[in-house]
Amino acid sequence: MPALEEMTLDTPSPKSAAPLRAFEDIKPPIIFDELQNGVLGQNKALRFVSVAIYKHTTGKVPGNLLMIGNSGTGKTTVMNNIQRLYNEVPEYEPFRAVTIINANLLVDIDRMEFRPDRLLQAVEQRARAIAGHHPSPEDLKRAIERATICIDEIDKMAAVVAGKPNAIGVVLQQGLLTLMEGERVAYPLHAWVDGEEKQVTLDINTGRMMFICGGAFEGLYDQVYNRVLKPGSGEKLKTQTIRTAEGKVKMVTTFNLGDFLKPKDLFDFGMVPQFMARFENTVLLNDLPIKVLREILLKSQESPYLRSKRFFEVMNIELEIEELAASLIAEAAAKDSRTGARALRPIFTEIVNPFEFDPDSGDTMQSAEGGSQKLTVTADMVRRVIR
Repeated sequence: MPALEEMTLDTPSPKSAAPLRAFEDIKPPIIFDELQNGVLGQNKALRFVSVAIYKHTTGKVPGNLLMIGNSGTGKTTVMNNIQRLYNEVPEYEPFRAVTIINANLLVDIDRMEFRPDRLLQAVEQRARAIAGHHPSPEDLKRAIERATICIDEIDKMAAVVAGKPNAIGVVLQQGLLTLMEGERVAYPLHAWVDGEEKQVTLDINTGRMMFICGGAFEGLYDQVYNRVLKPGSGEKLKTQTIRTAEGKVKMVTTFNLGDFLKPKDLFDFGMVPQFMARFENTVLLNDLPIKVLREILLKSQESPYLRSKRFFEVMNIELEIEELAASLIAEAAAKDSRTGARALRPIFTEIVNPFEFDPDSGDTMQSAEGGSQKLTVTADMVRRVIR
């Protein structure tokens, strides 16, 4: 059996007669197409993610990313779809140790210390699922070192909060910085050695892991917005003409963080420069436009419309929605860019909840084929709610 230090990120041995592609042959456009099946409206961000995954799986250079986006723009969705990609692409079986963890869980607040063991424990659980029954130390080491670490709400761990130093944020950023630089961590666990389970200590090289950190950075939007509006800044917001779902034309002034963000803005927000330097790219997720919000409402796996549709099937009722009604809901959700796709749910729920409670109320039900009934969400129903 080869020594632990000799383990490399080579192409995995096939477990079946079906030939597997080399990692180098699964290029970023292929990865992009796979991710796009589960993430809507963030093609630019997915290109960065695809390149990062390619770098990680080929083992050449690190592909760490920082994702910035308002709530509801899809940061967690991107993380979940990275995990889905690894699970569905056979060649990526060695990389399935993906963990998604909240940033504040990585710091012991009482002792004010960074806890890498909490991170490795979460990764170990996934690694054991990959390694299978009776994993050897070598099996677990390979799986753990190939892990993808998704850390959410990283913005809550800024070094400065409300203009005051935040010691917890400094501890977290410095701790993660060390891991992302490539630290060797002595990590104890149980593995099978010579036919029995024993406690062993693995020398984990964290430099082989991929780190994807994300956060809403809500204060950053206001910070940059105020800087842009400050007299003498030399910058100005964009004005464009749009057509509403009802066909009306109006002028709107919009603020897109990506048009104005500078590295100094992140430092002023409270991100430690040395920590930021460990990311290959900072990726800004778009605020979702009406067209994408409408598509999410009609097609996304997390769509409140599709969830409600399945609910009504229990009562032998077909739930439909008019095209204009879907556009009006998406338009209403787009008015609050800070909640993104999450705004679809409360709007749609308010519309459909009375019918979920009592489908026979009013005169909205129609007969359908096969003895079932049909309920259609109309534009008038939406207007009564969003008025």
